[in-house]
Order: sequence, then C-alpha cells, then structure tokens
Amino acid sequence: MRLGRALLPATLGTFAMLALAPATASAVDYDCSDFATQEEAQEYLLPGDPYNLDGDNDGVACEDLPPREPGHTTPPPPPPEPLSKPAARRAAKHKARQFVRRHRNVSGLRFSGCDRRSRHRVDCRFALRGPRGTSCRLKVVVRGNGDDTQARIASTRCRR
Repeated sequence: MRLGRALLPATLGTFAMLALAPATASAVDYDCSDFATQEEAQEYLLPGDPYNLDGDNDGVACEDLPPREPGHTTPPPPPPEPLSKPAARRAAKHKARQFVRRHRNVSGLRFSGCDRRSRHRVDCRFALRGPRGTSCRLKVVVRGNGDDTQARIASTRCRR
C-alpha cells in the first residue's frame, strides 16, 4: 500500500503532463496562409516538417508565397487623387466673385470655361465688363487634390 501511495502522485503528474502535451502541440499549427513571404515560412520549416510547410519535400517551405522584397517593408502610399474639375470650377468662380467685389470698376462676371493642365491643376477663364466699354479677361489657376482646392488669380487683362 505504501508503494501505491508513493506512485500515485508521480502517476498523476505524468498523466497531467501527457494531457497537456497534445493541447499545446495542436494549438501551434502553422499553415502557409499564416505567412506573408516565403522567407518567413522558411524560418518555421523544422526537421521532419511537423507543420507540413514543404509539400514536395525539397527543403523549401511554402513555394507559392511571394519572396521578400529587399529593403521594402511597407507598400508605398497611393498617389494623391486628381483635382476634381467641378471643385476647381467652384473655387475659381468664388475667387472671381471676390475680385469683382474688390474692384468696383468691373461688373458683369461671365464664366468662359476651364481647362485641365495636369492632374492637380485646372485653369479657368472669365470675362468682365468695365466702365466706358472696357472689357477684361481674368485667369484663375486652381491647384489641389480631389475636392481640396487652392485658387489664385493668375492674370488680368483689360482693354478699351
């Protein structure tokens, strides 16, 4: 009986370790989908291939994954979105109205159109009338990304 009592704790300890061992081993199971690159998967390729990362047993893990790009850790940010032509038109009209309010000698603002000069620049033209048959041309340059605009008056030409 003494021998049975002495073996009981040792036997229970062995069973407890055996019961925990499969749970721990099954909790860490890697697949190729767990890795971003082939080199990363290669680091987990162990002798005997316990995770089945090398399907054809040639010593190379997860051959279908892309290779690691040297010195490239994050993808580049997307390019800024092009300037929206309707947003550029609105900004140009607003800037032209400000010009007319500041210069009392001109009136009769007329929009003539806009032309895209680049992805981030749109030029708009306006015609203005002044006293005694004076006519003016106004050019507004709008720069920006998407709906974020900055407008400035590029040139004014007046003649009688």
